[in-house]
Amino acid sequence: MEFVDTHCHLNFHAYEEDLDSVIDRSIEAGVKQIVVPGLDLASSREAVALAMKYDQVFAAVGVHPEEVESFDQNQIKSFEDLLLCEKVVAIGEIGLDFYHRQDQKETQWEVLHLFLDLAFLHQKPVILHSRNSLQDLFQIIEDSYSEIQGTHLKGIFHAFEGDFHDATKAEKLGFYIGAGGPITYKNAAEKHDVFSKLGLSHVVLETDGPFLAPQLYRGKRNEPSYIPVIAERLAELQHCDIKEVAAITTNNAKTLFNWK
Repeated sequence: MEFVDTHCHLNFHAYEEDLDSVIDRSIEAGVKQIVVPGLDLASSREAVALAMKYDQVFAAVGVHPEEVESFDQNQIKSFEDLLLCEKVVAIGEIGLDFYHRQDQKETQWEVLHLFLDLAFLHQKPVILHSRNSLQDLFQIIEDSYSEIQGTHLKGIFHAFEGDFHDATKAEKLGFYIGAGGPITYKNAAEKHDVFSKLGLSHVVLETDGPFLAPQLYRGKRNEPSYIPVIAERLAELQHCDIKEVAAITTNNAKTLFNWK
């Protein structure tokens, strides 16, 4: 079986002492591609450096909503330069977060629009972060990015915070939903409902490592080799074989990121 981890922060300090071993374990587990998102310009550059070092690693570049105060519009040229690298497959992690920060909503909106425009210009998918802001994100996409010149924005709603109704709305907008460690948690009833009903054709797998480790590893650092554990739980929720989950979610990721 072949898997893809569409979201893992291998550019964090949590991995710096044993990154080679982390990569080796992911390969042994069947995780053949890993997408590393940036949170600001520095971490985006680190993601690209990792992508250039490891065949299995690909990068996304962007500014996380909690990092918008460190962003300067003069940095856009530097982000565009990073997008020239063939291993940069997406723009992210971008989005809105009105849980941790409610004092800079306007700045979050401005930065988000800049990077969504960049995604359209360079025809890259986006990796979206949403916390207490899902309906706002939906509105932005519907109003400004649902279709321009015959094309539409594509991407992933990472660490999806909505219910099944919201998931179907994301699906209609042409987005995939990220299934991660929380679907293995016993008390995650809403996520169980979403991923038992949503068709696999709109699901991708993610760890969000080093955070949100599956139930079996809670309290430990999350890493890409745990993707099969998430896939197994998704198969249970879908009442199908894990091989089907692996095949469909991997194909979804390859389609989204334009991997041959």
